[in-house]
Amino acid sequence: MTERIKAENLCKRYGPVLALDDVSLTAYAGECFGIFGLSGSGKSTLMRVLAGIESPNSGAVSGGASTLCAQFPVTEEALSPFEALWFYAVMYGIPKGKRQNAVREALTLVGLDAERNRRIKKLRGGARKLVEIARTLLSPHNLRLLDDPMAGLDFNIRPRLWEHLLKIRSRDKVTIIVATARSEDAELCDRIALLHEGRVLSIGTPAQLRGLTGPEALVIKPLKAEKSRKHRGWSGVLSREQDDSLVVEIGPESKPFELLREISGDIAGVRMKNRTLDQVLSAIIRGRAR
Repeated sequence: MTERIKAENLCKRYGPVLALDDVSLTAYAGECFGIFGLSGSGKSTLMRVLAGIESPNSGAVSGGASTLCAQFPVTEEALSPFEALWFYAVMYGIPKGKRQNAVREALTLVGLDAERNRRIKKLRGGARKLVEIARTLLSPHNLRLLDDPMAGLDFNIRPRLWEHLLKIRSRDKVTIIVATARSEDAELCDRIALLHEGRVLSIGTPAQLRGLTGPEALVIKPLKAEKSRKHRGWSGVLSREQDDSLVVEIGPESKPFELLREISGDIAGVRMKNRTLDQVLSAIIRGRAR
């Protein structure tokens, strides 16, 4: 795999506050890499250092040119969305004959085509952020950094943006780095770094990270409530849900499939119960605090 950006032992201080503490990570060509953590974990600081906007106190970042979509919009408010993106299209070196189509496509993608000629300062906050996202999508760089891009956006915009991001990752081998506190966004990434208090706790795929905190579980819903009550003492039964479904741990000490055979034809349904990345992060933090 081709390395697109590499951070080695990054430390960043703001006075007495250690915002980044020995952070190392690597993102590859054609990868969507997530940085997932709670508010104040150091995500925005890390993104600014990766983008070269700020310098670390120690450590180093190597890689090519990148474009950062900041958490808070920075585009000139006196311009319209179309004017702002036209300016950036010139700065990015997009040929004059292709600029208008490129700008219109970016505005349409983020749902701002109807407001392309309004002053940015008159747009609502979410729409201003969409201008910043459109600027990032317009970039020709093969490394795009997006700091909490989906927070505050309408729910109908998010799937379209994610579809586009994952498409250019696969089609054009663009590297996408997304910093987010939303587990549903982090789950869409190929690999994720869990960040807490400026430190990387672990890096892996969503499945690998969930595996760090113990086995998954099956949710078994019997046809009759008495079946659920009868088997509550079965080894590995973690809890019973409101609809009388049994949450059964999957692991070496638990044999949920034996329970399935015993209940047999009295089962209304079976589904996996996956932990969210919020739960994984909380479990790892609690484990380290002991």
